[in-house]
Amino acid sequence: MKLPDEDFCFLLEHAAVRRYRHGRLLFERGDEGTCAFLILGGKVELFVEDRHSRTVITRKENGELFGMLALLGRQGRTASAMTLEDSRLGVIGKFAFERCLSERPELRAAIFRDLTATIGELTLRLSTVSLDAYGRLRFCLSRLAGEADGAIEGSWTRQQLAELAGCRRETVARIISELKRGQWISCDKKRLVVLRPLPERF
Repeated sequence: MKLPDEDFCFLLEHAAVRRYRHGRLLFERGDEGTCAFLILGGKVELFVEDRHSRTVITRKENGELFGMLALLGRQGRTASAMTLEDSRLGVIGKFAFERCLSERPELRAAIFRDLTATIGELTLRLSTVSLDAYGRLRFCLSRLAGEADGAIEGSWTRQQLAELAGCRRETVARIISELKRGQWISCDKKRLVVLRPLPERF
């Protein structure tokens, strides 16, 4: 979640600042929740995987807080987290985090509002399971573009988009190519821009 500056600074006062290399696994699904993280620089991906597939849940960037669900619910991690680039993170231990929530009720309220929104987003994504590969990719691209006024920043590879939409990389590459040819989108190595609402059928 993206925090207001005052809440971010308040949590940072209780955090240990650490640097992590690109590709560092911060925690795995099922691990005990011992801390939450603030992103001071860099980018982190949350995902779930098994022996056969990997599904991206979301990406977190500068100014965001993540990893708090396992602390609030006293349960294991529900996803794994890995740095997508060299990152600088504030690490807040469980007891320090609980103390922060106790001392700052507005922070606690903001976190629960964000978690409610996250549950709603995941419910929407679950509703796309019955769709074909294009329907799922269309949903993901539209949501990402809607959060960024049409421009999806960052190096989303075809493989990562496939993991986000739950389909094959080759399928994503073919769909992206056709959408680009039809001038529904434009893309290069740094960003993808949705130029107009994507067609309902491919």
